[in-house]
Amino acid sequence: MSVDNIHKGTFSPPSSSTHLVRWYSPPPGVIKLNFDGSLSPTLATGGFILRDHMGRPLNMGSCFYGTTSILVAEARALRDGLQVAIQAGIRNLNIKGDNKIVLQAIEGKICTPWHIQHIIDDILQWRSQGIQFNTKHIFWEANMVVDCLSKFGH
Repeated sequence: MSVDNIHKGTFSPPSSSTHLVRWYSPPPGVIKLNFDGSLSPTLATGGFILRDHMGRPLNMGSCFYGTTSILVAEARALRDGLQVAIQAGIRNLNIKGDNKIVLQAIEGKICTPWHIQHIIDDILQWRSQGIQFNTKHIFWEANMVVDCLSKFGH
C-alpha cells in the first residue's frame, strides 16, 4: 500500500494483517535520530535521518560500509548520525533504531560485542561530553529511514 494509492482513491481499509506505521515526534527542543543498517548477501549500508519536533528533516545521510556484518552497519549508521548531529550543534536527541544489541550496548545493559566496541566507545565518549540522548528500540519506525532516504535521493 503506498501513499499514492491512498490519494488516488484505491485505498482499502486495513486488514488484520496490515500494520499502519506512524512516526512520533519528539518534544520541542529535542531532535529525533532514526537510524538503520542494511545487509545484502555480503555488502552492508546504513543510514540515518535527523528530524525536529514538527517532523521536518534537518539532515540525513547514508553510507556504503562494504563487507561487514549487520551489527557493524547498524552501529556505524548510529555513530554517523550522532556525529552529524554534534557537528550541527545538536545536544539533545531521541534515538530510535531497530537493533536491540546496539541500543542495549549504549545503555550498558549488555556486554558489548567486541566487533562494535570501538563504535560504542565513540558514542559513549560523546555522551560523557554533554550530549544528551535517550534510546528506544522500535522496529517499524527505524525501517522508515530507508523509505525516507530513498525519497530524498540518498
